[in-house]
Amino acid sequence: MLLDNRQFLLKKLGGGEADVFTSQGKQKVQCLIETSNVGVLVNELVEIEHSEVRPRMSISNTNALYIALSKCKDLVQVTDEAFNVQFVNKATENVLGFKSEDLKGKPISDIHQSSEYHNQMIHFLNRGKEWEGAVTCIRKGGEPITLLCRVVSSSLSSRHITNYIFIEEPQNDAGMTYKDQPPRGSLHSIRKGSYDVKSLASESGQSIRRQSLAKLNSLPIEAPITKIITLLYSAHEQSSGPVQQQLEKVLDILRSTELYSPQLKETRIRTEDPITADLITALLSQGTVASSTTRRSSNDSANIKSSASSRPSLPSINTPGQLSSVLEQSLDWEFDIFKLEELSNQRPLVWLGMNLLCHFNVQDTLGCDEKTLMNWLTVVEMHYLSSNSYHNSTHAADVMQASGYYLKREKLNELLDPLDIACVLIAACCHDIDHPGKSSIFLSNSDHDLAILYNDQSVLESHHAAMTFKLTLADDRVNIFKAILKLSYFSTGLERDTYKVARQSIIDMILATEMTRHFEHLAKFVNIFTKPEPKDEPDGVPTETDSSDACNFQTQENIALAKRMLIKCADVSNPTRPLKLCVEWAKRIAEEYFAQVDATHVPEILELKEVYNLKVTLQFQTDEEKANGLPVVMPMFDRSTCSIPKSQLGFIDFIINDMMEAWDSFIELPEMLYYLRSNYQYWKEREEQGITGINELCPHNNRIELLRELDESKGD
Repeated sequence: MLLDNRQFLLKKLGGGEADVFTSQGKQKVQCLIETSNVGVLVNELVEIEHSEVRPRMSISNTNALYIALSKCKDLVQVTDEAFNVQFVNKATENVLGFKSEDLKGKPISDIHQSSEYHNQMIHFLNRGKEWEGAVTCIRKGGEPITLLCRVVSSSLSSRHITNYIFIEEPQNDAGMTYKDQPPRGSLHSIRKGSYDVKSLASESGQSIRRQSLAKLNSLPIEAPITKIITLLYSAHEQSSGPVQQQLEKVLDILRSTELYSPQLKETRIRTEDPITADLITALLSQGTVASSTTRRSSNDSANIKSSASSRPSLPSINTPGQLSSVLEQSLDWEFDIFKLEELSNQRPLVWLGMNLLCHFNVQDTLGCDEKTLMNWLTVVEMHYLSSNSYHNSTHAADVMQASGYYLKREKLNELLDPLDIACVLIAACCHDIDHPGKSSIFLSNSDHDLAILYNDQSVLESHHAAMTFKLTLADDRVNIFKAILKLSYFSTGLERDTYKVARQSIIDMILATEMTRHFEHLAKFVNIFTKPEPKDEPDGVPTETDSSDACNFQTQENIALAKRMLIKCADVSNPTRPLKLCVEWAKRIAEEYFAQVDATHVPEILELKEVYNLKVTLQFQTDEEKANGLPVVMPMFDRSTCSIPKSQLGFIDFIINDMMEAWDSFIELPEMLYYLRSNYQYWKEREEQGITGINELCPHNNRIELLRELDESKGD
């Protein structure tokens, strides 16, 4: 600042400025009239600060920011409130191939060709949130590039948005290779050519996460759920308030990772029917049941034996006359498994298993002889606990028989190869092996060894699958996989993986019998295999199905899905059997679930065991839960109050109906649906009559009349 008292000089200089030569060169100076008034000088200094110094500093900072943006490896674009490009940095020019002048003033949509995310982005930005997602940019040459983009809004001096900043991270194929970039750490880490762990740990994990997402989003795939969410965001923006609230709930549900996991609809379970609620909740619950009771140690939990119970010795392989006659109907849906159980002296699995395995030439598929097959079936049946009234070898034989019946259908013959068929029968045979007669939830709540071993996840099913291979591989005399194992060791090509494929298939099917994933498997099956019937042409002639559709089904995942549904339907086929078989199975499953056994009823139960040839254990799951202070999984399953008809009706309504109808639409089983509807009507009538317990359904002094009644009902 130059002070001078010569006014003529100021007038000559004009505007109060002059050029002064200093050691730093010619500079502009502000000329003021000399004055002793401090206030005037302070005002002049304040004016200079606001009009000269601050703008120059702002320009200097802006220039530094421009330099930083030009050196930045991220692509940056700045738009106005209408999304017209105002600025792009050097990285944008280098990666996309456009000059800054080519893009300024043009809409950002000229850079980001995909507009699917636009409504979703606006939804976030209008709420003051940052949006992040994958965008597809088009280079000057026309080739697309997918980048992970972040968009933030900016407002100058009000709440009104004035600018949007787009930041995209470069990809390896976008001309920027990560390996050429120095580590994002301290200077020390760069000098050493290695990562400074302390420096990296102090930085946010967001950059690493974004790099991973960017790599994922650069793949030429897009999940259908992403498209769905984008469309819903678009609908959300164009909807009114109440509709927007509903769509927000839908979006919250879609963000869940368990889209197919069961969530009971409370409106479908009648409040006056707690038995049905108990049954379905127990079947579909995953893991432990919440309880205020402290979990006990494994020492206090129930002692569930996993050892095989004693059985009578195996009869001669030469089939007796009566057994032979029964086994002739082994592939009929009306096959009487209980008659086989009686004739085989409680060994139905060996006899029926040999019949079915040989019928489908499993010994040829696996390259084993019939003796090995017989030995294997014997060992497997020995490890089904005869003390279980339901989960015993008779149930395994029944599931195997249902599977064999399904395998006769033409649709499955087209879909499955001989190895698939062998795996289906093996999985059906072993799907409940060494079942302790208690549920997975009970095992988890009681800290049972199996629950600890399998981390409370699919406890029983994991045990069944593991036991299958443990027993099979333990001895060459029972190892039905011995031949394909040798192929795996000494062959190359497709044969090398035969055992691995078989093992994976069997395990997958056994795990599919877990009821907690019932709706997941069913929903996927319906989406893939159940198509609407072809519509008729205007002239009344139905359109022909494209032959390529059948080929489209034959992917490995679809074949696995069909096998899962096959064994699931076979596992719970009891309500679709002829009435007398359906009632007997209902009685047996109730025995295993019942909660309370009074000591005064023991003689009566023993008498029922003798008359009906039941294998009833006198210690039940819920008794042990109550005795050990564990959460009671099914409190309403009390022998004195439980209604078997109600439990059967609930099971059919919630589990069986939809699954069997879907299965029928796939392989066409009209007889199965006929029995299902007939049995449903039977249970409904019994409920209306007030019949609830086992003794009312099966009075031990009138069993012959009951069977005659059931046969007559079947005839009607």
